[in-house]
Amino acid sequence: MKRIFVFILFAFTINSLSEAKRVGSDKAWDLLLNDVKIKYVYAINFDTYLPRPKFGKDLKELDGQQVTIKGFFLPVDVTGSVFVVSYNPMKTCFFCTGSGIETIIEISPKADQQHKFKKLKTDNYIELNGVLQLNAKDYQHLVYVLNEAELVKVIK
Repeated sequence: MKRIFVFILFAFTINSLSEAKRVGSDKAWDLLLNDVKIKYVYAINFDTYLPRPKFGKDLKELDGQQVTIKGFFLPVDVTGSVFVVSYNPMKTCFFCTGSGIETIIEISPKADQQHKFKKLKTDNYIELNGVLQLNAKDYQHLVYVLNEAELVKVIK
């Protein structure tokens, strides 16, 4: 009986630890939207102003962690190979209105997931998992990148 109790306690502890590393969509978006300061600086190489984020302590803890995100899907290019997930639908997204760049996340799908993202339509509300990367220096990518992204489900 004592062995069974110890085994159950051990299994519960391992499960709790593995779940603690995964961050849910609401908490992730709260940090992505509020624990960052964006300053635009002039970049001579690009002859334009580009975002220079300063990430807060809590947000930095998510860097490299597995997260779950729910948001609105937006294809970005005509080839259908660059995607973002937005906190807002297209009519109020960063590209269309005054929303900040912190409201969108670049999606870098796993190789076997690419075709699933190509089938999505603009403003599909989706849930996806991936590894969050905070990006403060590489202007070829957005401030937030979701690497190894997997489509969990299309909600609507």
